[in-house]
Amino acid sequence: MRYPPDQKVKARASLLEAGLTSMKVAGFNGIGVDGLAAAAGVTSGAFYSNFANKEEMLKAIVDAAVGEPLLSESESATTKAELRSLVKKFIADYISDHHVADPANGCVMPALSADVARASTRTRTGYERNILAMAERIADALDGPRADRMRRAWSIVSLMVGAITISRAMSSSATQSEVIASVRKTANQLVSVPEKRKPVA
Repeated sequence: MRYPPDQKVKARASLLEAGLTSMKVAGFNGIGVDGLAAAAGVTSGAFYSNFANKEEMLKAIVDAAVGEPLLSESESATTKAELRSLVKKFIADYISDHHVADPANGCVMPALSADVARASTRTRTGYERNILAMAERIADALDGPRADRMRRAWSIVSLMVGAITISRAMSSSATQSEVIASVRKTANQLVSVPEKRKPVA
């Protein structure tokens, strides 16, 4: 069955939304095309009319979701103070117990980075582009020389994604919470304090 143009757009949007949620929960290899189509409420044929295969969907998910919601929300920030406030809120929401407990509604990076690492160059290039944009946006909120701000921004991104990834692999909620609290404190310190340079002798 051939979809009218508007129906095909809706089918693709439904597939992307359902695919994003399903893959964040089950992983790339944990769900097949039939499951992805069923989650979106469309047929497997509709899947293949929008994506050549599962990796094409993964690439589309990476292009749409990596770096979000920070990249979209930060577009409204007109001053460094506004951007810094937004970044601090983003960190607080991201490095949190509720994010650990809710992968379906969480960030795509802790859930799918390992799958992206095994994907095609095209998919990995899109991932790199978006995560770089995210790091640069965080760096824009920081004080200090550009090189130092980027170093701290990459540290913040790595802390964020790493904390959620390892916490989800733990069985003890107490240890999870300890990791989250410790990493959140370190990330906030990196936002607030530029690296101190030693005085020139």
